[in-house]
Amino acid sequence: MSFLRQSSWMMFSNTLAGVMMMAVHLLAPTMLQQAGEYGLFIALLGILNLLMVMTPGIQTVFTYEAAAVSTQRENQLMSGYAIGVIKYSFIFWCCLLLLALVFYREIFRFYKMDNPWPFVVTLMVGLLQLWLPVFLGILQGMQRFYWFGLCLLANGGGRVVAALVLVYILGSTAQAVMLGVLTGVLVSLATAFFCVRIYLKKSDHIPCDWPFWLRRALPLALAPIAFQMMMTADMIFFRSLMSLEDSDYYGIAGMLGRGMVMLLGPLAGVMFPKLIKSHREGQANMLLIRTLMGTFIIGGATLLLMLGMAWGWQSFAENLRGFSGDGLLAKVAERILAKEDGLTFSMGLLPWFAAGMMFLSLSQVLITNLLAYRKYRALTAPFLIVLAYVVSLAYLPQNGQDLVQLILLFNLLLLLVLILLVWGTGTWRRPDINSPNHIQANE
Repeated sequence: MSFLRQSSWMMFSNTLAGVMMMAVHLLAPTMLQQAGEYGLFIALLGILNLLMVMTPGIQTVFTYEAAAVSTQRENQLMSGYAIGVIKYSFIFWCCLLLLALVFYREIFRFYKMDNPWPFVVTLMVGLLQLWLPVFLGILQGMQRFYWFGLCLLANGGGRVVAALVLVYILGSTAQAVMLGVLTGVLVSLATAFFCVRIYLKKSDHIPCDWPFWLRRALPLALAPIAFQMMMTADMIFFRSLMSLEDSDYYGIAGMLGRGMVMLLGPLAGVMFPKLIKSHREGQANMLLIRTLMGTFIIGGATLLLMLGMAWGWQSFAENLRGFSGDGLLAKVAERILAKEDGLTFSMGLLPWFAAGMMFLSLSQVLITNLLAYRKYRALTAPFLIVLAYVVSLAYLPQNGQDLVQLILLFNLLLLLVLILLVWGTGTWRRPDINSPNHIQANE
């Protein structure tokens, strides 16, 4: 029963935190009044997501490290690696900062930025986001699920509350909203550090074996890159392909599409430890199938809702034209119709986005399955697909329509390849727990 409560709390906190983070996008109508501000905010989130590309892997690594601690020496080793990762990530961030200073003119020209402060705030958020998964991983590994969930809620709640206050004070700008994001991450980081500080007991007498640790940790740390890049890489390129106003409405379609992944993500995340345990007990096929079915059913319902929004937009707009007068509904209709061209552009992109994110959510389950079986070599093909995707984003799209079609195409390709890999590695069926291969894999 305790495990059920923990799982339910994890799913609830993940989902609610995601909803609160998405709630920041409710500021879009006010930001749209200033051409390009919402599009700039989406572009800055794309930069942030690139800086965060390693964070899911870092969290996974330290979840494993913390869960494996059984002696004081192992606790000290884990602390040494945690402090080392924080130190080296700061050095890495400083190198990125120097590169940004060298190429700042090109960066500002590429993103059509006049004010440097939104970019500076984004870099600060990126540094904190490199540290946060270390503490969250330790919390998760030590099974401090209550505090883990509170850290997620602190991030989402702090972000939306601070953004609302700062938008009121500073105006509806990308800078104000990014300061809200910084506030949320800072509150979450402080909460997480307060909880894990009792576990951080580094000893100078126990040296860290970094080569050994990296060989063990890198596969887990690198695996989530495929998923992260497929979800967010387009955010780096879209703003250079279209006008400032169109970039705003591309951002709306992208926000809705990626919202599906945020909705379905906790399902695969909570299932991951169960998947490992079930594989070891020879019951992997049922859990994999159930996870895929749950993702398909919930994701399919969300996809149908988004398709209905897109296909019914024109009829909805026609009905809005029937409102007249000074009433509240008439004013709302007037404001929506004032942005009709942009919203029509956004709704035209939404079906492609939604379908692509549906394929990606299913791919996440299959990637999790391969990780649970430690089939790291099988992930070579997905990494090559990601590389081809990023290169294609840089050279092929000419407009927003080309971009979303490319997203759909590569996410479908990734899903098909992962299906073949899961089938080929035999991880889709229940293994024979008495076979030598299974025994060796779990030693």
